[in-house]
Amino acid sequence: MAKAAIGDLEGGAALCAWFEGAPSFHDATLRELELRQGAPSRLITHAFRMGSEVDAQGYFRLTKHVDVTFTIFELIEVQLFEFTEAGIMFGLDIEIDTDGTTLSFDSSYGVHGRIKAKRVVVSFEPRPIGSF
Repeated sequence: MAKAAIGDLEGGAALCAWFEGAPSFHDATLRELELRQGAPSRLITHAFRMGSEVDAQGYFRLTKHVDVTFTIFELIEVQLFEFTEAGIMFGLDIEIDTDGTTLSFDSSYGVHGRIKAKRVVVSFEPRPIGSF
């Protein structure tokens, strides 16, 4: 398997252009995970950019809020652990080989694991601050 970047996935380059770089998915919220046999599956995350500036309360300023949807076609393998209602991602890794694409995600809290599929497509919806 070869390590890949989100920009290597179909639709990923558009996300990177809007985000002005590749989102890290560190502290991203896993909003929805829907796995279906014989139909597309989805993994939806809420990501953002964490700047180095802090606000009046001492929290890092978060910008570029976005909901990112990974539409997953033809599941090959699924390994999930600590499946809970919601989760906070620690990061997301992407690997591509001749069989398909693997999304591996660690968590700070909640579900983590890996999903391999024939094809993964990225789409996104920018979110105004306060609308998530």
